[in-house]
Amino acid sequence: MRIPKGSVVLVLAVACGGSSPTGGGNSNNPPPGGQVVSVSMSDYRFTSDTVRITVGTTVRWSNDGTLDHTSTSDVANRWDSGTLGPPHAPATCPYPPCEPVPATFQFTFTAPGTYGYHCAFHGVPGPAYQGMIGAVVVTP
Repeated sequence: MRIPKGSVVLVLAVACGGSSPTGGGNSNNPPPGGQVVSVSMSDYRFTSDTVRITVGTTVRWSNDGTLDHTSTSDVANRWDSGTLGPPHAPATCPYPPCEPVPATFQFTFTAPGTYGYHCAFHGVPGPAYQGMIGAVVVTP
């Protein structure tokens, strides 16, 4: 193709993938057809603070409060959502005001057990558990 001298060329680029809307850089997407259980983070508590699920279920934490929170496993390097900020207007909001969208994080549990977790800002794991703490009980 020959482009005449003085012409303007417009290049259109399309990208796939990108950042995760779930926060925390989580790439642990739920399996197709897998069950998802929601836990809300607000007012210095997880609601429900204890969830009972079966192997293969994904737990999705969402920050519905006004402060930053995390979902952090009591066992190092099992999972950590990173900071999940309060709900905010979506970046694609064409005409504000738009309904706020909570930051979320999800983790799929693949083995039975009891998994304690806490908010790194508002919970204290250890022998004297207090503050913003929770547990996921996973059965086969």
